Amino acid sequence: MELRKLNRISMLSILLSAALFPVGCRNLKVNEPPSPGLVLPKSQMESDSVAVRVAIAELDDQQQTQFQSFIESTDFQKIPVQTRRRLDENGFRVSVVSSVNSFRLQRLLAPLVLKPEWLNQQELELSEAGKLEPIYRISGQRHVEKKRGESFTIEVTPQQPSATWQIHVGERTFADRARLAQCYLRVTSWPQPDGSVNLQFIPEIHHGLSLSRVGVSEQNLSVEQRREVKELRALTFDVSIQPGETVVIAPTSKLERMGKLFFGANPDSGDTERPSEQAASLLKDDPLLEDFFPMINELDSSEDPSVLVQDDQLKDIELSTIDGRPKPWQRFLLVRVLEVTEPAVR
Repeated sequence: MELRKLNRISMLSILLSAALFPVGCRNLKVNEPPSPGLVLPKSQMESDSVAVRVAIAELDDQQQTQFQSFIESTDFQKIPVQTRRRLDENGFRVSVVSSVNSFRLQRLLAPLVLKPEWLNQQELELSEAGKLEPIYRISGQRHVEKKRGESFTIEVTPQQPSATWQIHVGERTFADRARLAQCYLRVTSWPQPDGSVNLQFIPEIHHGLSLSRVGVSEQNLSVEQRREVKELRALTFDVSIQPGETVVIAPTSKLERMGKLFFGANPDSGDTERPSEQAASLLKDDPLLEDFFPMINELDSSEDPSVLVQDDQLKDIELSTIDGRPKPWQRFLLVRVLEVTEPAVR
């Protein structure tokens, strides 16, 4: 009996020694700080700012069913009912695509590969030589970072020689027209405490010639070169979304209304000399591009359904469409929130 107690005491002593003294190659550290785990890189953006990615998508007439299926999968509930009704009455539909459901958007924007039956003999030869590019769905994209309350404009259409439109507010209709008209959307962002962001959209018509005009810059009067702007305040709307979500603004079936002016098939451009703001493209090695639209080649976007190729002398050849090839149908705007930073600590 005494021997059994002695063996038990010896075993306890060994265990206690192992707990208090170094074991193997690792020393016991008292009050060792916990491991920080995965450390994310610090944002390079200013505090209280929002980063968004903007793009204009163009669809052809063979994508109508696919687009309807896609738009029905988006979230309309983030827009108040009264605002949705007013926008619908004027030919606009606004919804939100979650990051989980973005695969539908990617499939919709996959480049159009030209079928052999759509090609003439010259195009077939160029295709076999690997010189015939597919038709890309994106006409332009931008990366924008803005502080709280700052705004930026999105050029939605090329400049047109003239434009007429009607705005419906309840039972009243307001008609207007302008020369050298161009459709824009002005976007203003406000970061929220919960990490979301409130985006306000105001449709605008920029028109006329660019002239010297008096404006206000940082509470000081200044002279700047700009065109006249008609703000369509009756069509203003707000959307509150989280980073990773995308706002979709598209036309409804009421294409005879404002939706057609903004998002119908590409109108003929009456301004071929002034470069489009939308032509600003992203860098080839932009790591965020594939996260936004994995199927888009930003340098090969085309606003025209015709295909631009190069012959053996590296001269551009524009090949017009032939019967059977899909025709332009409609466009829509995509604004995706990438990041929202917290206000600076005072």
